[in-house]
Amino acid sequence: MVEQVDLEFQKLLLSRKRHLTEEKKRQIVEDYLSRSCTVEQLCKRYGVSRSALYKWISNFATVGHCQRKVRTAARCKQNPLPMAKKQQKTTETEAEELARLREENKRLSEALKMAEWMNHAKDVMIDEAEKTFNIPIRKKSGAKQ
Repeated sequence: MVEQVDLEFQKLLLSRKRHLTEEKKRQIVEDYLSRSCTVEQLCKRYGVSRSALYKWISNFATVGHCQRKVRTAARCKQNPLPMAKKQQKTTETEAEELARLREENKRLSEALKMAEWMNHAKDVMIDEAEKTFNIPIRKKSGAKQ
């Protein structure tokens, strides 16, 4: 059976752009989950990238097949659909958004103030070091020196 599958996919490998059907992708994932082949062997055999194969595994694998460890963070999903739907963000009211933005503004203002103080302190330290050691520490702008 493996030889038949190999011959079938060798035809696909000859074409420049390959569009594997959902059925073919599921078959490749089943080969992986049945422990008949490693990821590297499957990638080489079918001419697909590792990332594509791991994506198919996370999309098509069912809960019963989760015994085999998948390298990606998205492990076997309960829903065997090809693509998972995005969850909608919860909407916040204008008052909540305003409060959140004010808090963020306050936090960023404090961070800016601290950065300005640190910058000023570094300037003072450089000035004192230049006076004490009588050497130029700051680079002069302009042409190479």
